[in-house]
Amino acid sequence: MRKIVFILVIYILLFIPKAVSGEYDNFDYIVNNFSSSIAIEKDSSLVITEKIEVYFNVEKHGIYRIIPYIYSTGTKTLNTNLKVLRIEDENGYEYKYEKGRVGQSVELKIGDPDKTYIGKKVYVIKYSVRDVLQRYRGYDELYWNVVGHEWDTTIEKVTAKISSPYALVTNAECYQGEYLSNESNCNKDYTGSNAFFQNSIPINSGEDFTIVIALDNENEIAYPTKVEMFISNIIDNWGYFASVIPFIILGGFWYKRGRDIRRIADNIYFDLEKQGKVQTKPLLAREFLPTVYSPIEGLTPAEVGTLVDEKVDIHDVVAEIIELARLGFLRIEKIDKEGFLKSSKEYIFIKLGKDEKMLTDYQKYLIEKLFSDDVNAKSIKDIEDLIKDKTTHSQYLKLATAGNLVILSKLKNAFYKDLQKFKEKVYASVLAKGYFFGNPDKVRKTWLGIDIGLVVLSGVLVFYFIDITANSFPLLPFFISSISSLVFVKNMPRKTPKGYAYFRQIKGLAFYIKKGKWRYDNLEKNMFFEEMLPLAISLEVVDELARDMQDIGAKPPDYLGGFTTGAIAGDISRFTTTTSSALVSAPGGKWSGSSSWSGGSGFSGGGFSGGGFGGGGGGSW
Repeated sequence: MRKIVFILVIYILLFIPKAVSGEYDNFDYIVNNFSSSIAIEKDSSLVITEKIEVYFNVEKHGIYRIIPYIYSTGTKTLNTNLKVLRIEDENGYEYKYEKGRVGQSVELKIGDPDKTYIGKKVYVIKYSVRDVLQRYRGYDELYWNVVGHEWDTTIEKVTAKISSPYALVTNAECYQGEYLSNESNCNKDYTGSNAFFQNSIPINSGEDFTIVIALDNENEIAYPTKVEMFISNIIDNWGYFASVIPFIILGGFWYKRGRDIRRIADNIYFDLEKQGKVQTKPLLAREFLPTVYSPIEGLTPAEVGTLVDEKVDIHDVVAEIIELARLGFLRIEKIDKEGFLKSSKEYIFIKLGKDEKMLTDYQKYLIEKLFSDDVNAKSIKDIEDLIKDKTTHSQYLKLATAGNLVILSKLKNAFYKDLQKFKEKVYASVLAKGYFFGNPDKVRKTWLGIDIGLVVLSGVLVFYFIDITANSFPLLPFFISSISSLVFVKNMPRKTPKGYAYFRQIKGLAFYIKKGKWRYDNLEKNMFFEEMLPLAISLEVVDELARDMQDIGAKPPDYLGGFTTGAIAGDISRFTTTTSSALVSAPGGKWSGSSSWSGGSGFSGGGFSGGGFGGGGGGSW
């Protein structure tokens, strides 16, 4: 009998853990259950208790928990003053932990470096935050990201319970999916002062679980009072004049040397090489919006993007990739990549070997760096896992071996180092073509240096004034002036009459693309779409164009393999987002520690997965 019991115990120890982890045994660990209890206190602060049930498939010391606490949106920054109250197991025994900082987040490294565990462990993390409740007309709101997308494993079950004893819950929503998704793969229920949420499908790495509740604004919550701004006008006081030196001097230089030069004649379409009579653009000029329905001859998408905002950004790079495909130098293929729980999308770039003589210097450089030896070598290794069809696999492997095929995801942590050189080449091109009086990037850097010097000078004078008068109020306009002067720095690049004429055309083109539904009955609408797509990306109006083309049944361009007519808007949006992310991705820490509050409400169509406060992620160690 003892022998049978002994064998049974050995069986349980050896085989039951595997059965528990089951289909997730390819992970070092999984989160079986993530339970969040959020209590809204009378002083409007939150007390959050997270119970995280983890199963370790391999020996680990413990887990990381990354929790954002500083949020920025536009010019507004909010510090929620996160305080860790305790970290313990399910029985109330405290864990050892180290507290650090990653970006805008608190990093909690939980566990004993002298001990390792395998199997089930439970971590209870209790902390408080403030200033998270937001007030809107008609209701107050809690917008909270319960599970952030920076977890590096699957979370099977998530529940969130909100207790609001000082305010009634009047509405509730929840979102689950990739960042910015507004899909509601979750269940919700609310009554009285409580709300409850639960996921309906497992949450994978890269996905968020976000909840939002509305509270009756007739409540007993005591919100902090607003700090009264003391603003006064003091005339004939040189300290105040000194405090606005950066704003006044930079503003004066911008007025004289930063405003664009335009033709006096209204013709912005013809004979752009002939300057004619010109003038500095008037401050309050109300110019007509040009009617532009077609691509602008002589301008590439990167040049269009640079002219419209005077800088080269990642949208311009993505637009040039699409343009190269349109011109027949590349082909882009969308591949459905089967995952463990769901499929994802991968993209392949195929170089077609066309003569590159007609391309600009930066377009040639872009092709060269997209198909670099390093990226190509990484792509070859992944083709076998990505392509299951034997014939297609053989064709793609042959192309990759010849250096003519790369996988988009392999550009992550590789292409970022080539971005600056690409930008420099685009800036050199728009300068050589006579669109600007100076390299926009260098102009901004020069004036930024001047601005910093003026801020230092202004600061010395202001503090001297405070020292001799004991009046510290000039500090306020000093800070405002110093920040405001950066607006002039940003706008110092000056367009030539030729560049300004093109700029006017571009603004008209962007307006009519965004307006939508135009050229609806044009027999060449599909070809027109092919020509307009790269420009729409650089102008950041591609979503509007893609939706219109989907509505009228326009087929995807031939150079976009795997894109479908019925879902073309989603296909293009996903491609631009994925490509932008891959091109700027740079090696760094495992977690970014970033926060995602947008400053807006989670209701009225503004909610999405990953929005609101909270979020972050975690991992094991």
